[in-house]
Amino acid sequence: MMYLGQGIKACLLLLLPSSIPVLALSTPTTVFTLPGPIAPASWFESLAVRPNGLILATRGDAPEIWQIDPATGEGVLLVSVTGAFNLTGIAQVTMASHHQQRPHAQTAGETYVFGSAHIPSPNQVEPGSAKVWTLQFPASTTTTNNNKNTPNDTPPIVSLLTALPTAGFINGIASWGANRILLSDTLAAAIYLMDVRTGAYTTPLTNLTGVNGIQTAPGYVYRADHAASALSRIPVDSDAVATGPAEVLASEQPVDDFALVVDGDGSGAGRAYVAALYENRVVEVVFGPAGSPGTGTKRVVVEDVSGTGTGFVSVAVLGRRAEDAGLLYVAVGQGGGSAGRCEG
Repeated sequence: MMYLGQGIKACLLLLLPSSIPVLALSTPTTVFTLPGPIAPASWFESLAVRPNGLILATRGDAPEIWQIDPATGEGVLLVSVTGAFNLTGIAQVTMASHHQQRPHAQTAGETYVFGSAHIPSPNQVEPGSAKVWTLQFPASTTTTNNNKNTPNDTPPIVSLLTALPTAGFINGIASWGANRILLSDTLAAAIYLMDVRTGAYTTPLTNLTGVNGIQTAPGYVYRADHAASALSRIPVDSDAVATGPAEVLASEQPVDDFALVVDGDGSGAGRAYVAALYENRVVEVVFGPAGSPGTGTKRVVVEDVSGTGTGFVSVAVLGRRAEDAGLLYVAVGQGGGSAGRCEG
């Protein structure tokens, strides 16, 4: 999304995996409300869940990243990004040391990549304003004691990775192996593959009208198409170049961003939890193995997420730890500025 024209609400949806087949609806419960007076056109554009369970939230109307603790409902302004106007997608990237030879070796700490643009008015993007940034947490930023997150006083470091003057609007971001990320450009209808160490990038996927949120799984790029109201996947090689035609997983389905769960058997079957924009709901899409005929099966798992009868759902992400792997966090705009929890 570029502009939502509503307030901020980040909602937490609890989906117990064993209950998903019989779960009809879940009820939202507030987790966090942005404090103080905020502009009517304010929203959380993207969410990323840290390994310690804390949530990073980028504001689409301001150059801010907030950190929210869903266990306590507390949120703090983590960073305000100098040189940026409106923040977009955010995702963690695996960083491998230059000198390490083991293919899965990682450097200490956590590194996130996020985008920015200048949106001077609704549905307008300032040409040449796209930038890509890194957010680096030192290894000692958070310790975990008795399942409680205890941040120390070491602040994360924000750095400009690269400016993209020829890009349109960097929207979704997803990790693609060690040191690399994928970035969707909604205006250019393309997906870029970028080396996070250098900022150099290629454009492996083009002609993707309406591309918005993106996710990845081995051998596939999954992408939302807000223009066609569809969710699809593209088979790709190691450099994210298409190796076959796209498969439509859901049609006639409004979608901004989505959370993805792919079965571990290598078949490609799985499910997506779709942030259904102004439908104000979360929709589950269950899809079959690669090459399955037809689209997936859709089911509404949360109706009226805002709790007001109107609103929009912009993003959905899953928890990452054993204790919160069945939790789905969603950002919801309702003209107020709050965050919630939905329990099944």
